[in-house]
Amino acid sequence: MIPYNALKTFQLVIQQRSLRSAAEKLHLTESAVSHQLKKLEETLGDTLLYKEGRRLKATPKGLALAQRLQAPFAEIEHHVSAFKNDTRNDIEIFCLPSLISCWLMPKLVTFSRRNPDISVSLNYLQSMPTFIDSHAICIRSIEPTEPASLPTYTLFSGETIPVCSPLYLNQKGSITITDELLQHELLHDKNTLSWEHWLSDHGLHLREKPQHIFEDFHLLKTATLAAQGISLCPAILIEEELANGQLVKLFSQKGNIGRQYVVETNNHPNHSIKKLLNMLIVQNNRNGMR
Repeated sequence: MIPYNALKTFQLVIQQRSLRSAAEKLHLTESAVSHQLKKLEETLGDTLLYKEGRRLKATPKGLALAQRLQAPFAEIEHHVSAFKNDTRNDIEIFCLPSLISCWLMPKLVTFSRRNPDISVSLNYLQSMPTFIDSHAICIRSIEPTEPASLPTYTLFSGETIPVCSPLYLNQKGSITITDELLQHELLHDKNTLSWEHWLSDHGLHLREKPQHIFEDFHLLKTATLAAQGISLCPAILIEEELANGQLVKLFSQKGNIGRQYVVETNNHPNHSIKKLLNMLIVQNNRNGMR
C-alpha cells in the first residue's frame, strides 16, 4: 500500500521545485523528506526525481504522476479548508514581467485600497511552482493550440502588430511594403518564431543573418523605443506609446493570431482570489477588452 504522506510529500516537492521548501512547509528535515521520496520510488519501482546540478527535477513519469495527483490533492485541501473554516486572506500572484508595470500594478493599487485586509505577494512568472494552490493565480499568455489544465479566464488579446520608433524611420527611410522589412533589423521576443510566421503569411522568409533576441517583452519594447529595429508587439501593451508617437504602426496585419493573456487559478480559488478575479475581469470588460 502506498502511504498518503509519501504521495503528498512528493507532490509538494514537485509543486515547490525544492526539497528545502517542501521540508519547511511540512515541518520536516530535508533528510526526512528525501527518505519519504526514496521509499515512494522503491514502492513504485521507478525513478520519479533526479538532480541536475543543484536543482531537483521530475522524470517524465514523475511529472505525469504529479499531474494526476494535483486534482485529488486540491480537492482534499479544499474540503479540509472548508471543514476548518479557513479564513486566510493572503494572495500570491505569478505574472509575466511585461504585464506588471503597464497593466497589473495600477489595478493592484486599486485592489489593495478596496481590500486593506488582504495581503498580496507579487512574483515573476518564472518563480511559479509547478502547481498553484487555492491562494494563488497565474497571469500569462497562452497560444491557441495550448491545452488548458486549469480554470482559465481571458483578459485580452495578445495578438501583435509590427512597430518601430519614428527615429528608426528617420535613420533608415520609410517602409511602405512588407518585402522591405527583410532589409531591416527585426527584433525578437524569446525566439524568432513570431516573425517567421508573420513573414510566412506574406510569402516571405526570415533571412539568415544575426538576429536580435530579447528575453522578454519589456526588453523588446525598450530596444524598439531606442530605435534598434522593428518588432512585433501586443497592441494592447503599447497603446500609450502609439498614442504619443513614441512608436509607429507599420502595417495592420497582425501576428501571433489567437494568442491571449489569461488568468489561471486553482480549481477552488479562495474568497480573496475570487475578489481579485472579479475586479480584473469586470474592469477589462468595461474597457472593451476580452
